[in-house]
Amino acid sequence: MREILLNTPLMAAFAATLLAQALKVVIVLITERRLALDRLLETGGMPSSHSAAVAAIATVLGLQYGFGSPYFALAAVFGSVVVYDATGIRRAAGKQAELINDLVNELA
Repeated sequence: MREILLNTPLMAAFAATLLAQALKVVIVLITERRLALDRLLETGGMPSSHSAAVAAIATVLGLQYGFGSPYFALAAVFGSVVVYDATGIRRAAGKQAELINDLVNELA
């Protein structure tokens, strides 16, 4: 257990995930003036906790082992895939939501 807690890339990813989730609550509080604690456990939305986690891992590995290391390269490539996929899914979900809203408005 001690080794896990001393694993800097893992702890950075965990901290980045928690921070991203907490920011969702803060953003709703500022923009909608309501406390939405359910956002702490919600998936999706911005900021992306997945993207925050992979960015934190890549950054820590780059700082620890050098940005020319294979560890950073691996984290950066997989992180890029996660970020690209997350933005693509959000874009598709947004388009689908627009179409559903249009359909609902036509039926109303």
